[in-house]
Amino acid sequence: MAPSTLPAMKTAPKFIFFSDFDGTITLRDSNDFLTDNLGYGQKLRKQGNQDVLHDRISFRDSFRGMMDSVKTPYDQCIKTLLQNIKLDPYFREFYEWARANNVPVVVLSSGMVPIIRALLVHLVGPDAEDIQIVSNDATSRDGKNMNEEGGWEIVFHDER
Repeated sequence: MAPSTLPAMKTAPKFIFFSDFDGTITLRDSNDFLTDNLGYGQKLRKQGNQDVLHDRISFRDSFRGMMDSVKTPYDQCIKTLLQNIKLDPYFREFYEWARANNVPVVVLSSGMVPIIRALLVHLVGPDAEDIQIVSNDATSRDGKNMNEEGGWEIVFHDER
């Protein structure tokens, strides 16, 4: 891909700021929140984390299991996160500085683009639409609508 087609390069910046999202720009991890509160719970999530750390399962398989355990309609997942996830108290100030100084912010995350975008716009404001997100996505499952019970699943970035 030519540099001119990359969103973060369109203003010919001298610097680009790359950041994780969950627990970095936000104070809590949105995927953990979904799993702990709407999915199979904190105990199984933490066991999955341990299984990844000890090479008993891949991160991808563990993460897919976490997300598959959440049966709540996708729009309700986003609504729940908007009510419960908070912004790092210094991010807005940093983002205003970055915009004023031509430093594009690019989010690199294992989360899902629609959730990250909704949280950024909700927590930072409409200017956050400019933040490029490189992340996984979500799609409807088995001919269902994403906004019905069990209707969505994660799509990994490298599967697109």
